Amino acid sequence: MAEATQDIPLAGETLRLYADRALYWPAKRRLLVADVHLGKDDAFRARGIALPRGSAHDDLQRLSTLLERSGATSLWVLGDLLHGPGANARWPHDWARFRERHGGVDMLLIEGNHDRAAAGAGLGIARCADGLTDGPFLFAHAPHPFTPDDSERIAVCGHLHPVVRVAGFRARFPAFALIERQFVLPAFSAFTGGWTVRGAQARYACMGPHLLAIDR
Repeated sequence: MAEATQDIPLAGETLRLYADRALYWPAKRRLLVADVHLGKDDAFRARGIALPRGSAHDDLQRLSTLLERSGATSLWVLGDLLHGPGANARWPHDWARFRERHGGVDMLLIEGNHDRAAAGAGLGIARCADGLTDGPFLFAHAPHPFTPDDSERIAVCGHLHPVVRVAGFRARFPAFALIERQFVLPAFSAFTGGWTVRGAQARYACMGPHLLAIDR
């Protein structure tokens, strides 16, 4: 049966998956998302591609709801919070309101390949250019090439935008995927493409308000 959340064991820890494309680590009271891509719609419009405004507002509203539902005291973004510079874009205003609303939440951006403008964006959060380790996990933007010395560690990352096909549906759905020792989060943004994962790699499909375990 599909549920809105699912607790899973990983590397000796309990993690909670949300159908709205987020991961929560209860022991740390930490919410994690990847690939928010604020401003992607603005970038497309700047190239003459007509798209409706509001995707950043909608995505940040979803993120607010997740912070409140989970009770998280910290938020880590695993790269690509931004899609590009914020000039003439709406998202800086939406982000300022979001940051004010959650002033008591510690926030960290582990910078991804699209976050080159983050230093001058006035985000009001901590930033880290490289991955961080905590307990049995390495948190990074992209999948990490482990060395033999890291034999017990699991990477938690984004970047790939995994999606999966579900029998009986034509659409592809964002997915949590386990690829060797990389636990890959789905893109948080509703306005992204995706890389189709198959077989044992796919773990859970995010189907609107429902999280569907993929039979393996």
